Amino acid sequence: MVPADIQLTDITEDLSADGVAIGSLDTQYPGLSDALSTVVDEARESGFGELRFVFLDSAPAVAADQRDIAQDLLDVTGADTLILRSPVGGAVVSGDHSRAAIESAQVDLFANPDLVAGAQMFVEDLSHSTVPWQAINIGIMLVVLVAVLVTALVLRSQRA
Repeated sequence: MVPADIQLTDITEDLSADGVAIGSLDTQYPGLSDALSTVVDEARESGFGELRFVFLDSAPAVAADQRDIAQDLLDVTGADTLILRSPVGGAVVSGDHSRAAIESAQVDLFANPDLVAGAQMFVEDLSHSTVPWQAINIGIMLVVLVAVLVTALVLRSQRA
């Protein structure tokens, strides 16, 4: 559930400019918004998709609400992936990347106090192609099945 003190409309408006909404961090750290905007642009240019980055000045009382906020913002903005950070954690939601891939990549994201470096590493982690083990295993099973069938047909024809 999105807490009443979170103004999704304000965040959405802020995101529409450059894909970044970082609240009071914008005044505390001049240039941070531009640096994060560069990460958003680079993600788009590299084929990652539309990325959005949000920082909440204060974390919701219930940690799970961060995921709800992120999901609502993802839905409203039409982004492919949304990173939401807060002083005590965050959430990542995506329509393009599997939950397992996100959870693996977000470990480094949330452990990194440098928001820009963390976001860059997150995009890089999700952008690397992984070995398609499922497809490889299915291919091996098909080869073995064909070999067994051919062997069975050869043995059958030799008996006859």
